[in-house]
Amino acid sequence: MTSTATTFRTHDGVTRDRKIFIFALKAGGTAKTSTTTALAAQLGLRGYRVLVVDLDPQCNATRVLGRRPFRGGQMSITDVMADDAELKDVIVQARYRVDPEGDGDSSFEFIPNVYLAPGNLDHPDIDDAERILNAEDGNVFWLKDGLDDLGEEYDAVLVDPPATYGRLTVTALVLLDHATEGAVIPPVLCTYKEADALVRLEKKLGEIGERRMYQRRGIRPRMKYVMACAAPTASFGTEEHWETFNELKEEYGEVLLPPVRWSGVATKIYRNECAVPILSPNSRPAQDYAKVATALGFPRR
Repeated sequence: MTSTATTFRTHDGVTRDRKIFIFALKAGGTAKTSTTTALAAQLGLRGYRVLVVDLDPQCNATRVLGRRPFRGGQMSITDVMADDAELKDVIVQARYRVDPEGDGDSSFEFIPNVYLAPGNLDHPDIDDAERILNAEDGNVFWLKDGLDDLGEEYDAVLVDPPATYGRLTVTALVLLDHATEGAVIPPVLCTYKEADALVRLEKKLGEIGERRMYQRRGIRPRMKYVMACAAPTASFGTEEHWETFNELKEEYGEVLLPPVRWSGVATKIYRNECAVPILSPNSRPAQDYAKVATALGFPRR
């Protein structure tokens, strides 16, 4: 499952080396945010420059990466969407909390090589993304164009979209054209409800691929990998968990990434404002996300 970076040419004619991964699934609580932030931290600790884009109006990736609440004057991804700022102007370095009682910058340390286009939960338009995008003549390429303008700044871009297939998620999916190395990666909890959502995701990707407006720009989002999250272990898991996990292996075995085993540490990342590999580097999930990073083509340096 290991892939290698591909050099490609963007709309401005400049070649890039970059991978883009979109953690999408129309189901809530499927570990999209914990996966996005954990992989970002793993890649950063390995020396890769990473940009996380928080498109979810809940802004949970922004919280885990130490950037909520906002400072005065700080701008967010919603400002970029509304054409009030450029993507490069809202990016900040990701952080993790070291002082649970503090509330200033001194309470955080920077995560090396990890950067964030944050979401602002208090932005007046945070819940009106669909309206904003519809008002912009159907423009879903604002993020794609903004990333192209960043050039070779990042080795990887990780996108945390909402648990819907509206325009915000389509904005993420159209980042994957025929010349872009990357994939849609659905994190799936080992229960039937979430596993069944994979069928709907594949249908949505097919619909995008069939639309002429996307075909003209070579848009080709593909679900090249599947992730099993909160996978059962010898000490955790009901019959339902094991049955679903085995069904995932049978159905998606060729593209199934190393499973991320269940651990209570995953529930602590929001309160602690700290991604799993930093919060608990020796935990099962941290070890498993390290294997996932390698499988995605980011070996230890």
